[in-house]
Amino acid sequence: MLSKFFLFLRHAIALVRADKLFSTIYIAGTAVAIASAMVVVIVLNIKLTDIKPEVNRSRTLYLNMRFKSENVRSIYTEFSTLALDSCFRKMRSVELATGFYNTSQSIYPKGENPCYVAAKWCDHEFFRLYDFTFVDGRPFSEKEFRNGERVCVVTENVAKKLQIKENGGTLNLYHVVGIIKPVCTLSENAVADIFYPYTSEPSRQEYIEHNSMLPMVTYAGSLTTRILLREGYTRQDFLNEAEPLFKFYCNQINIQTGENIECELSARSNFFQQFRLGEEGSDAVVKTIFYIPITLLILIFLLLPAINLSGLVSNRMESRLPEMGIRKAFGAKRSTLLREVINENLVLTLCGGAVGWVISWFFVNILRNSTVFMTVLFQNQTERQANAITDAGMEFAMFFTPKLFLICFLCCVVLNLMAALIPAWRTLNNPIVESLNQKR
Repeated sequence: MLSKFFLFLRHAIALVRADKLFSTIYIAGTAVAIASAMVVVIVLNIKLTDIKPEVNRSRTLYLNMRFKSENVRSIYTEFSTLALDSCFRKMRSVELATGFYNTSQSIYPKGENPCYVAAKWCDHEFFRLYDFTFVDGRPFSEKEFRNGERVCVVTENVAKKLQIKENGGTLNLYHVVGIIKPVCTLSENAVADIFYPYTSEPSRQEYIEHNSMLPMVTYAGSLTTRILLREGYTRQDFLNEAEPLFKFYCNQINIQTGENIECELSARSNFFQQFRLGEEGSDAVVKTIFYIPITLLILIFLLLPAINLSGLVSNRMESRLPEMGIRKAFGAKRSTLLREVINENLVLTLCGGAVGWVISWFFVNILRNSTVFMTVLFQNQTERQANAITDAGMEFAMFFTPKLFLICFLCCVVLNLMAALIPAWRTLNNPIVESLNQKR
């Protein structure tokens, strides 16, 4: 079996070398088609799959609250530390809850002009939710967070810029306890240049707990909140468990204020959060409706080049009619010849697919620095792009995973069948005599 495969591979390579112009055009056309399709797939992979450091996307919920009353039509708000400690972290469906908010600040490298960095003020659980790679040191601990100690974690690029060679340096009077590898800006929830505990500054704590529109609502605050569900629990399990807690909380507010205030908890999965699809209903129905136009778009990307490639294959098959006639005269079956033609074109398609995959990676990697691209596909990153002093490249898992490889291979197979099957079938249906007469 292995010897037959190598024989087929040698034969295919020989055919590629025999007609270099055809092979070049075929590979180039395939590369453009695959690159177009893979750009869409890679973007979806970046936004939806569990990729380091966002390795828990499939179990993460994105929370916010909405308040309604007779005097206030509708208020959307984040959460306070009280909501995290007294509610979410005590629920059996919750493995961990973390809160954070983003700012920008100036740093002063030696011998250089001041520059802005993206800072994230978070808690110790943040480093459990997101899997950062530490090149030195560690994340700040729960004890350091609870005590409000002035510690921080910085990226490797910031450490180099500030000449912090190892764990133990200082930054704006904060002790650097850990240095991590920079995170690609496309990992929008985890990316920052510096990570501080928000308990380290009393003014930050007051900012988190204060809500000018609803001062009496103690669960309302300024912390962007993420929930990691325990294994085996679903979003609906979390909502069912949270419903009586928030009903009780809302009743307490109504007793204190004498108003009829309604409180609604929103918990969105990563899919609905990334694509801003509104409130979740039937996940299967919404996802199906969402993926249908994307699938059609990918098929269009493959179909249009396939039509042109089909013409190339048809012309080449015309030139090979005498060869096919002789082989049929010596007993070769039509199915055998058809399979060989498809396999030969599959080799070219796979070569084009590999080139197209690389092109798609370069395309996404270059365009991620485009404001328009980031605004359309990664809405939350425009501020980060403006404030970051350093930028890490795309993680390898964003570009290559077994699932992506399988999708790319299937795209190649579909493109190959559309381009080669019909012209090959029509040519091989010609009578032997007519094929042999082409030799004259």
